[in-house]
Order: sequence, then C-alpha cells, then structure tokens
Amino acid sequence: MKAKNRLIACAGAALLWAGHAGAAVLLSDNFNSETQGLNYTGFTNWNVTAGSVDLIGTGFFDFYPGNGNYVDLAGSTGFGGTLTSKQSFAVASGGSFDLSFDLGGSARGPTNIVDVILAGTTLATLTLASSAPLALHTYSLHNNSGSALSGNLVFRNETNGTQGAILDNVILSSNSATVSEPATTLLLGLGLAGLILGRRRLTR
Repeated sequence: MKAKNRLIACAGAALLWAGHAGAAVLLSDNFNSETQGLNYTGFTNWNVTAGSVDLIGTGFFDFYPGNGNYVDLAGSTGFGGTLTSKQSFAVASGGSFDLSFDLGGSARGPTNIVDVILAGTTLATLTLASSAPLALHTYSLHNNSGSALSGNLVFRNETNGTQGAILDNVILSSNSATVSEPATTLLLGLGLAGLILGRRRLTR
C-alpha cells in the first residue's frame, strides 16, 4: 500500500474508533452462571426487592428450550416479583443509556404486565400474553438534565400469580457525551498527514 493510502486508511480507522469511544457495557447477564431454583434470591447481579421470582430453564421448567437459564418474574409464592440491579448506574449529562433484553410470555399462564425502570424513569410498561414469544426489546434513555443521571435497573412484574413473564439476556450500556478527545486527536492526525504529504510534493 502506498504511503498516501496508508495515511487515509489510518485516518479512517481513527474515525471509527472515535465514534465508539464513549460506549461502555455496564451490565450483561444471561443468568446461565446461576443455579436454578424456585423463589430464587441468589443472583450475582440482582436483588429481589418485592414478591418472588423463579430461575428456570434447561432441564427445569424449560418453557423456552435452547435459551439456557431465564427468570420467571412471578415466583412460586404467588406474588409478582421485582428484580432490581445490585449496582447503581450513572451517565453524564448529554450521554445516554442503551438497554436491551429478551422478554416473553409465561407460556402457560395469564397475561402479565411488566414495568421496565432505569434510574427512576419508566422506560416501558409491557403487556405480554401467555403466548407472546421470547423477543428482543431495546430502549434508550437520553440524559438532558444538565447533571449526571444515576439509579438502578428494575424489572417489575405487576401481575400476581405463579406464572410470570420470562426475562433473559439483559445488556445495559452507556454512551458518554465526552468523546471529543479522540475526535480532536483525529483532526490533529489528519493535519499532520496533510503536512507530510505537502512536504513530499515540494521535495520532489
């Protein structure tokens, strides 16, 4: 590859890096490292702060085969559960949270209503019929408050019973607003590349 093309390729790579510099995964949980159980409370990343939940899946009340472990958001006590992250998450002003998760119907019981709450903001209230498939849901929460936004991630099954909605594959990330330094570095790099190319033309 010629020197000019190498410079252009490096600049392109730097641009891609700058575009993703602020992204950070804050939480990623598919529940597969947990031990299954009814009225389960031993989660690594979560507290059950109301009601109860069951951790079920492969070989144990497996209503969605091939998905490993997952959470039934209404445990065997008959009360809808509230699953709250142990960690509180924060994002700077101008940044955003990005959340994705799989949520499905109970596959054998009533319709369930689930609230999804992040940093005190209700992102969604979802109604899932028993037959609703385990499907991907994605949400973003932009912080325009002028100050840092922080709080826990909460999934709350409003419907009481022993057959709740099914939760799996939770991923929370943040995109910081402070990504200007890589972009500045890129501009400086492009300026230096231009000077080098200009000097080469003058010395030919």
